[in-house]
Amino acid sequence: MRPALILALGLAGLAPAAGAERPDETALRYYATQRQPERVAAEAGRLTRRFPGWTPPADLWTAEPGAEDEEGFWDLLNAGRLDVLHKALAERAGAEPGWKPSGALAGALARRRLRDEVRAIAKAGRWADLATLADRRRPEIEAGEPEVAWTVAEALARADRAPEAIALFGRALASPRAGADARRAGLLRALALLPMAEIDRLAAGIPADDLAPIRIDLIRARLAAVLRDEAGQAVGPDDLAAFQAYAEPAPDPDQAALVAWYALKRSDLPEALAWFKRAIARGGDAMVAHGLAHTLLRLGLHREAEDVAYAWREPLVNNTLLFIDILERDLTRATPPAIEPERLRRYAEVTAATASGEGAQALAWYATNTCQFDAALAWFRRAVAWFPKEATVYGYALALQRAGQQRAFVEVVNRYDGLFPRVIGLLFDPRPDRPSPCDAATQRPPETAARGTYLDLAPRPEPRGRVPNPEALAAPAAPLVRRSDFPLAVAMENDLRAAPAGSPVPAVTLPTTRPAGRVPTTARRVPGVGPMPYERFGFSLLPAWTGEAGPSVPSAAERPAPLGSLWSAMQAVPAEPPARPDIATTGAIASVNRKAQP
Repeated sequence: MRPALILALGLAGLAPAAGAERPDETALRYYATQRQPERVAAEAGRLTRRFPGWTPPADLWTAEPGAEDEEGFWDLLNAGRLDVLHKALAERAGAEPGWKPSGALAGALARRRLRDEVRAIAKAGRWADLATLADRRRPEIEAGEPEVAWTVAEALARADRAPEAIALFGRALASPRAGADARRAGLLRALALLPMAEIDRLAAGIPADDLAPIRIDLIRARLAAVLRDEAGQAVGPDDLAAFQAYAEPAPDPDQAALVAWYALKRSDLPEALAWFKRAIARGGDAMVAHGLAHTLLRLGLHREAEDVAYAWREPLVNNTLLFIDILERDLTRATPPAIEPERLRRYAEVTAATASGEGAQALAWYATNTCQFDAALAWFRRAVAWFPKEATVYGYALALQRAGQQRAFVEVVNRYDGLFPRVIGLLFDPRPDRPSPCDAATQRPPETAARGTYLDLAPRPEPRGRVPNPEALAAPAAPLVRRSDFPLAVAMENDLRAAPAGSPVPAVTLPTTRPAGRVPTTARRVPGVGPMPYERFGFSLLPAWTGEAGPSVPSAAERPAPLGSLWSAMQAVPAEPPARPDIATTGAIASVNRKAQP
């Protein structure tokens, strides 16, 4: 062997053992370069007889001249000892003037350098730099190792250059150098980066037998594409049955959860319930519990859904919001149902801890409709501090009016002039939108006559009302609004502040001083808000900042949700689904006779 190469191999720990004779393949390679197969066969036979176990080198007929004794260099390259390899190459070039490594070795070394550079940039997450590198060295990348092509294609996809990434994936998958394993690895790499429609186009050029080992991965990606509402995607019955059979014994809860979310997407609620319960039993996370709560809610099991959302409220804020929303529906009814004290207490604790304006106004309305006026005023005050929407401010004004706090009442009404018509309407039509159960005292109808010895079972005559004369109907009188109540110059800022329960930061108290200068008493119109109650009497507002002089009809709150939005999808789901005969409506979650799995 050459002295420089022997020294390099010794440094790398790859030198031949002492006394071990290495076959001299110089003559063999010379005959191969001269294209003399008879002499190659004779020399190979001689080396085989002298060195039992020796086999001809794989690159015997393809090696370039000068590559006869580069095996040691290749060993260093395959071992990843690039520093030692560079040193050995430099020493041989110095010992043999004019010597250069073969083209095969030089190309392999350049590809290794490129792979290491690409790996380092990708590991650092510098996708933009890697995409720039691809622009400079595109031919080398396409002619290099498949792993380099996959990584650069990922960088292009992450740099919002999807068409280039798709083209690079396609060329690399169609390359004759890519075997079945490499093509599968590339397609799996593309699954997380490209739409499923592009994955289908890439997979169309791969034989079906090569795709069989990753069939489950492709079905999983298609299920996820359906859940993301990708256009044109559907899961066939055979594929769904195959994935269910895979997910059934799988210990990973995400596999069962994926089947559950897909069943919920198709509104197959019993199937979704069974798979969500299976995922939770295998250690599913708070997002799986969120899906379980939604399934229970759509099945009409409100109490069970409330318990699940409450139990998983800490790991995921979505569950906290869902817990607030579930009970809010009952709390805000005009005639609320009886709710257990412990449920009200935990609802109040979560509301106070999260500073939920929705939860606070729900508790306030429940307190109002159950004649707990002090608690109602306190919760309305926090609700306005956290989320001052129209219904909340309207309830707060009613609570102030009932508590006899007239000055605070008129200030709140004037503050929201031009924004909340219902609040302003309390001055022009003092009757509330709906009567409170506490206002009308239930009186027993008086006895019309003394009861005799025998029961009077005769039917009572229905009272007949008198039809009023149309000429006697008087036009409704204009409301009497005192000048001292409206319009008033009040501070426009919401002065209510309330810190969440347990917060180390105290609530900020705003100064109550009046702003300097003259404050306007005529409100400015707000785009999206309907007419104010006093406009029908000839009064008007200042133009909006957009120049609009008239009210918005219909108002923003009355307009339907835009198609395709989350709010539109939620409105499409019935709030009160019909009860199902196979699901228990009270108590613990009942077992469901789910469909037989294939």
